[in-house]
Amino acid sequence: MAKVCTNSALYDSLNFCKGKTVLPGIRSRLYYIPKRDIVKWPTLPDTAEEGMAELATYTGDFVLEADKHWNYIDLIDNKGKIESESQGDKPARTFLNKTSVVHPDTDAEATGFCRQANADDFVYLLQRRDGKFRVFGNEMFETDTKPKQDGGEGVTGDFGTTLEIEVTDVCPPPYYTGKILTADGTISGETGEPVTD
Repeated sequence: MAKVCTNSALYDSLNFCKGKTVLPGIRSRLYYIPKRDIVKWPTLPDTAEEGMAELATYTGDFVLEADKHWNYIDLIDNKGKIESESQGDKPARTFLNKTSVVHPDTDAEATGFCRQANADDFVYLLQRRDGKFRVFGNEMFETDTKPKQDGGEGVTGDFGTTLEIEVTDVCPPPYYTGKILTADGTISGETGEPVTD
């Protein structure tokens, strides 16, 4: 008996309404947590019943170790983007997901983060302009964070701490609509707004 493939009915049209405004770029805050502080991961579905967006959206929440939460890094506006490209050969192709963001300082705190991040494995949540969050990091592959600092020159030179982040994944940076527990309260991965319940 032939094996029944479940991925034959996953496709739908990709339409775009003229007149719709698409805002490029990211918002000015990056959330991160060491991977070891995640107890349970949300799941990325292999099949979709309600449309292709399901294939790129985690279901459930990140469950963290007791007393752990997502930390944040403030970013310079208009200095970051989300990139993804296919890598490898069929049927083992994956995606290399990348971002480069800039924190506006090179103080001792930023330098200390660079020292640790250079050798650690993080999961990052990066917010698009429309409020939705995308995930850099997964259970299967290590996230590579490459920090660099620029002290600037003259009176208007570039200055700050750049974080170049890349990770292999089975999907371009997946969307996350669950809860994000921070030191200041819980926010929604769907909207970026505080969760009151």
